[in-house]
Amino acid sequence: MADALPEMPTFPMVRATGCPFDPSPELSRRLEDAPVSRVRLWDGSTPWMVTRHADVRALLADPRVSVDVAQPGFPHTNAVSKARDAHMKTLMQMDAPEHIAQRRLLTSDFTIRRMEALRPRIQRIVDDLIDEMLAGPNPVDLVEAFALPVPSLVICELLGAPYTARDLFHRVSRTLVMDEPDPAQAMAASEELNAYLEELVDKKNAEPGDDVFSRLAVEQYRTGAMTRREIATAGQLLLVAGHDTTAAMIALGTTALLAHPDQLSAVRDSGDPALVTNAAEELLRYLSITHTEARRVARDWPWPYRWNS
Repeated sequence: MADALPEMPTFPMVRATGCPFDPSPELSRRLEDAPVSRVRLWDGSTPWMVTRHADVRALLADPRVSVDVAQPGFPHTNAVSKARDAHMKTLMQMDAPEHIAQRRLLTSDFTIRRMEALRPRIQRIVDDLIDEMLAGPNPVDLVEAFALPVPSLVICELLGAPYTARDLFHRVSRTLVMDEPDPAQAMAASEELNAYLEELVDKKNAEPGDDVFSRLAVEQYRTGAMTRREIATAGQLLLVAGHDTTAAMIALGTTALLAHPDQLSAVRDSGDPALVTNAAEELLRYLSITHTEARRVARDWPWPYRWNS
C-alpha cells in the first residue's frame, strides 16, 4: 500500500540531492499514486497538476482546456510570468483560432528547407566558438563560452539582427526566465528588448533581407496587418523561448553524455549522422530541467561541469 501523500505540496517541488536529472521524489510518488492532484503555487492558488503522459495528451487535445491568461484561475508559475503575461500576449497565451493564425505567420520560417539552408551558418558559429574555447584558458566555462552564445547568435541569424545584439539578447533572456527576479526588473528588460526590436522592424522595412523580421516587415507591417509592437512581441517570444531552452540543452546534454561515457563514445565514434540525430532527440526527451536549474547543477553537483579542452 502506498504511503500517505502530503495534502497539498508546494510546486515546484524540491529535488533530491544527487543526480540532477532525476525529478523530485514527491513528483515521482504522485505520478504513481496521485497522477491528478492539487498543488500550491507561489501566490497561494491551488491548481490541478497532471503528471501522466496519456492524461496530459488528452488534456492538450481537449478544446475546453485554455492557455488564455485572462481566464479566471490561470496558474501563473511565478510573479514574473504573471506580470509578463499581463504586459504582452504572444501565441503561447492564445487559444485557437487566434493561436493558429499567429503560428502560421512564422511557419514558413521554420520549414525543413529553411533550417537546412541555415546549417552552414550554424556550423560556422559552432566551429568558431569551439576554436575560441580551444585557444583560450583551460578549463573553460562551457555555459558562458558555448551554450549561451550558440543560441544567441543563431537567433540573430533568424531575426536578421546584428551579432552585436547578442549581449542584449542574453541579458534580457536571463532576466525574463529566472524564477525569482523583481517583476519590475523583468518588465523593464522586456520593454528594452521590445524597443530594440521595434527599431529593427523599421530598419528591415527600409532595407529588407532574407530573415524573419524582413518578411514580417514587408508582408505584415507595410500592409497594416501588424504593428511594430506586435512584430516585436513575436520576436521576443522567439528569442526568450529559443535562447533559454537551447542553452540548457547544450549544457545539460554535454553533462549527460559525460556521465555516460559509453553513450558518448557511441555518438562520437559512430560517424553516422542518423545516430547523432537520434541521440539529440533522446537527450531532448531525457532532459527536462530549465537553464536556471542548469546553473544550480553547475554550482552544486559534484561533476566536472567545466569543459577541459
